[in-house]
Amino acid sequence: MKKLGWYFMSIVPLLSMIGIQLIVTVVVMTAWLISSGFTGMTQTYTENSIVLVVWMHVFTLAVMGLWYYLYVVRRQKKTGIPFAGKFSWKGVGYTVMLAFGAQFLIGLLLTAWQLAAPDMIEAYNQMIEASGIATTSFLSILATVILAPIGEEIIFRGLTIEYLKKAGAGFWVINAIQALFFGIAHMNLVQGAYAFLLGMVCGYVVLKYESLLAGIAVHMVFNAYGTFVTPLLNMIFGTEPSAAVEIASYVVAVVLGVGLSVGGLKLIRKDLEEKEEKAAGEDSVYEGASPMMH
Repeated sequence: MKKLGWYFMSIVPLLSMIGIQLIVTVVVMTAWLISSGFTGMTQTYTENSIVLVVWMHVFTLAVMGLWYYLYVVRRQKKTGIPFAGKFSWKGVGYTVMLAFGAQFLIGLLLTAWQLAAPDMIEAYNQMIEASGIATTSFLSILATVILAPIGEEIIFRGLTIEYLKKAGAGFWVINAIQALFFGIAHMNLVQGAYAFLLGMVCGYVVLKYESLLAGIAVHMVFNAYGTFVTPLLNMIFGTEPSAAVEIASYVVAVVLGVGLSVGGLKLIRKDLEEKEEKAAGEDSVYEGASPMMH
């Protein structure tokens, strides 16, 4: 029964996130309605939807960040667990590789999805454009590259994972459940599907490195690619490239996606093995030391 309670608690951060964002939406839209009337509110939302997105992320990060600090960080400090875990600057490079690999592979998945269900992808693209996060502005960068990665990692790879650990769930069960919740949080099938895959990657590095920083690094790089690199590539090759360019881009995406993903995973594993060997060596030296009289 106790385990079931912890499983129930693992979904509370997701429900809290949805509740916070709903409250923020109601408050902001009500303020616009009072100041501008219904027609003005609709126009204001159309022109400033990214403002609403930013406010949702700000309040979500504030509330969930405090929750995470009180429930996880303070307990880790008391028990002497470092916040960075096994994550180091070397690990940053490996997680960047993994993030780029995931971006290429998930991009291919969306391309295949567009061929199979173009109307669904078109509806998703329109939803993204309406939200304002598709534009490269200060607010969209703030929302997608900084606030969302930190806030969402705290919720799903921070709180949710901690509660699932309390429930006694195994590595892959924990990873799959938190990634599923992460996908559900995006409230649409297309974004939810690739959010699930990204969640699996972020969850893997967080659980392996025992640090939320690893997930934040992957998430930030993944989102930054979509914010900066994708528009740049569209500018260079156009939104409707020739057949030869398109085929070449798919081949490059497959090679880079598989290469960077596999390479990143292998380097992460090697990095962790080296850290474990170093820790074991230090423990053996400590155990073999002779006591000294003073």
